Amino acid sequence: MPDVRGLKWLFFDVGDTLVDEWEPVDDIIGQFVREACALGYPVQIETVREIFVTCYRNYEAWPMKVAIRTLISDEQHREQIQAKLKFRKELEQPYACAGSVLKSLSQYYRIGIIANQSPGTEERLERYGLRKYVNVLACSAEEGVSKPDRELYAVALKQAGCKAEEAVMIGDRIDNDIVPAKKLGMRTIRILQGYGRFQPELEDQDHPDWTIDNLEQLLPLLLPDQE
Repeated sequence: MPDVRGLKWLFFDVGDTLVDEWEPVDDIIGQFVREACALGYPVQIETVREIFVTCYRNYEAWPMKVAIRTLISDEQHREQIQAKLKFRKELEQPYACAGSVLKSLSQYYRIGIIANQSPGTEERLERYGLRKYVNVLACSAEEGVSKPDRELYAVALKQAGCKAEEAVMIGDRIDNDIVPAKKLGMRTIRILQGYGRFQPELEDQDHPDWTIDNLEQLLPLLLPDQE
């Protein structure tokens, strides 16, 4: 069993950690395919999905831009398509077990959020029924700094009054969640959800302390006296 002695705070990413982003991501991929086909490019959704997987494997920051650049030859068409694409956050949904997992964990730990999110994270968490379990929110839109910048982590730790060694970061991405948190001295849990699961571990970087497949696996990992 992992040693969780001294842990007081659990910090979570949002996208593909607490909230399932697969549907809005696949929706915007579908938008791209429709716009490309309308302009005469025979783009298939499976091709774009594979480009996304490859981008995550190669740590490319903007997979949609890579897909447009790869599959659309005309620069004017690229700009035309990009302007029409919209990420529909209303299609996001919390993972089914997110509420029950946070409820259980909040009985033993304080809960924080460290996430790159567009404005309105607090309201969305409220709508999902998750806000009541969260003690600290440090999100990029409101704080003016984005992961992997360690400053966002420092903001969260300061708000929490928490030392790095008293905290664990839980997220789906090696680059945004695991590496910066480890550099600050936090423990880390990688969760293999969303496209982030395709990121390979980096040989020259610290690896996650623990890797899990889904949120429910946090309970036997972090709760005391769990068999």
